Amino acid sequence: MPENADICYEMKFQTYVIFFLLFGVLPDIYLWEIVLTDVPIYWKLAACLPTLGVIISLVLIGCVIRYSDSVRAFSYLMFIFSLPKSVLVLFSLVGRNVLGIAPCVADGIALGVAGAVSLFFMTLIFRVSRHLDVHTESLAFDDLPARFDGFRICQLTDIHLGSFGRKSHYVRRIIDTALSLSPDIILFTGDLVNFESSEAVPFREELGRLTAPLGVFSVRGNHDYLLHGHHNEQERLDDMDRLLQLEMGLGWRVLRNEHVLLEREGDVLAVVGVDNVSANPFFNKAGGSLSKALEGLPRNLFKILLSHDPSHWRWEVVPEGSIALTLSGHTHGLKYKLAGRHISHWHLPESAGTYREGKQVLHVSKGLGSAFAFRMGGFPDIDILTLRRSK
Repeated sequence: MPENADICYEMKFQTYVIFFLLFGVLPDIYLWEIVLTDVPIYWKLAACLPTLGVIISLVLIGCVIRYSDSVRAFSYLMFIFSLPKSVLVLFSLVGRNVLGIAPCVADGIALGVAGAVSLFFMTLIFRVSRHLDVHTESLAFDDLPARFDGFRICQLTDIHLGSFGRKSHYVRRIIDTALSLSPDIILFTGDLVNFESSEAVPFREELGRLTAPLGVFSVRGNHDYLLHGHHNEQERLDDMDRLLQLEMGLGWRVLRNEHVLLEREGDVLAVVGVDNVSANPFFNKAGGSLSKALEGLPRNLFKILLSHDPSHWRWEVVPEGSIALTLSGHTHGLKYKLAGRHISHWHLPESAGTYREGKQVLHVSKGLGSAFAFRMGGFPDIDILTLRRSK
């Protein structure tokens, strides 16, 4: 648990409040006083109803009541209603005061643009977030044991179950798709939930169907430390234990700074897992220990490392030097571009895809879900990685 988790929680709640004031309150004041001056009071009240929903969600978040549901409701209302209303205000102001367009025309244009923005976010939330892709890739290594040539890994990551409520055909589709791909092993690289262990309870049966010949292995991501949504530290620790017990009850092997050896006809490789390690100061003391996880392993043994945050790779894994393949998630495929450059690379150079440093390889999956139930970086992915021995 990061020492500054309380600060992190306070900053996140302050961000919610700032968003509410900027994109909820101010647009409603403008609409009430400028745009809707001549309409009946019930239309004015109707325009403000989404903001009332945001206020209720914000109060529940602040009181830590049904935290996951409240954050999801807050997110949906902000993106579907409050942000489009802010766009409406912006276009109305520009049309009226900068371009000199008649108020009724300016407001009509603004309403059309706001409607398009709302539709855009609804499409992201309810369509793009459920459009599941399968990414396949072959990775070649000089030192891959011969009997593991053709070894098929299914990487799943960042499902964030709280983003999808209590019932979701999407979660069932993830499991069905993963099983249909017939991998040799399934590796989950963290962030099973958003904020609370209860998010995973409705999906225990579905998640329990995940099986592979060599097993299902997982590590914890930063969200699995449940840094928000609890009244005190002991409550958080108890809930973390419930999540860990639930995950192990699925039949998954949770690797907590440890490793397992896999054998095929006399050839051996190691699957290594660490608790979350990050260059981000909010998460860099979350308990991960690469040295402990590697304890007892020969340096020349082929190793696959599960480490949720890809910043760990360049920070510690590359300098360590003995790990052939690292699998990460965390980024949700943040490959935004600005003036032809990936702006996410300013913060995190390895944000999606495969990267090489000498003989070491990092694969960053875009993952399956999001705390806001949509992604700007691309469709959600299941990754099938086939390991090949270089000729």
